[in-house]
Amino acid sequence: MFCTVIWLVWKSMCKLIHTDKEDSENSIAANAISYAVKSNFSNLQPKIWDANQRLLSSHWYPPPPGWIKINIDGTLKKNNRAGIGGVVRDDKGRFLLAFSNPILHWDAAQTELCAVLFLKNVVKDWMYEALGVIIEGDNRNIINLLQISVKRWKVSNVIEDSLAFLLDFKQIIFSYSSRLGNKLADICANLSIDRSFMWEDLHGKSIPPFLYCLKECDALDVP
Repeated sequence: MFCTVIWLVWKSMCKLIHTDKEDSENSIAANAISYAVKSNFSNLQPKIWDANQRLLSSHWYPPPPGWIKINIDGTLKKNNRAGIGGVVRDDKGRFLLAFSNPILHWDAAQTELCAVLFLKNVVKDWMYEALGVIIEGDNRNIINLLQISVKRWKVSNVIEDSLAFLLDFKQIIFSYSSRLGNKLADICANLSIDRSFMWEDLHGKSIPPFLYCLKECDALDVP
């Protein structure tokens, strides 16, 4: 954990020097926790630390013990047909829930924000029993915006009405993921163009077989 934090802080300082932007404290904390948990599932070698970090950033990785992770995504077609989707998994990578919903929109980035806001229609009572929840998406700008909102809420105790439902969780972290680490949510978002769904198990006939296969690949850390 200590080494991971040092690496992430160094990376953020380099970004500040070269781009005048740096990662937020919430972003560094989320990545440090996730990388540390992921290291328990990988045979990391100190001599190839940089290569290991690139490997971690290109795969889905589990949340801390007792937490759940919600991966969300949005998709936008040329005719402005859009959709949102997401997948919920536990700290062992096990499937808990998947959802999608079609929407009309004109901005690709905003569809991912819509996916976060739609979670208030998806959240189940048992999710509040988790020690915390990580909401992960592959649009860095939207994730940064949400991280700023959480930071502002912690300082002023004021949060936007549309995000107020998140206060019922014990802890909340927004985390950025590469598209490779967010592929199941992307599949759900694209399926939403034709239909909406909410799956709480993998035994229904309406669930495409390939979605189950990809879920197994993610849980086993297969690219």
